[in-house]
Amino acid sequence: MTTDTRANLGWLLDEHLGSVPGVRYAVLLSGDGLLMARTESIGQDDAEKLAAISSTLRATAKVWDEETGSGGVRALLIESTNGFGLTTAAGKNTVLSVATGAEADPGLVSQQMERLVMRLREHLGTEERARLPQPDGNSAA
Repeated sequence: MTTDTRANLGWLLDEHLGSVPGVRYAVLLSGDGLLMARTESIGQDDAEKLAAISSTLRATAKVWDEETGSGGVRALLIESTNGFGLTTAAGKNTVLSVATGAEADPGLVSQQMERLVMRLREHLGTEERARLPQPDGNSAA
């Protein structure tokens, strides 16, 4: 994904998710947790933290899925006292994560997330970063 494409995705997150009642903010991230785009309602530093957290949650869900033989992770839902967190695959090695307030309808938010993903799936993918060779000849994670 080019830098120009990444810069242009923030407004699409705002367009598709920013007007959904209860949505606080959304981030688009690579599978390894690097922030690719964010809504205007979240600052850069907080968006980077949310991207890292979302990546960790997704990785944990994948391990859970492998252990239970559930057939693959589609989405994650976290229900908190004051809101929801929804995370879904958005393209090759790309994840979309949304935080809401308690008044949000998670079904509606999920539906809008899916619409965005379907509209832009081919533009949302990113390649995995190459592993660097280590002095001992092994690759680093």
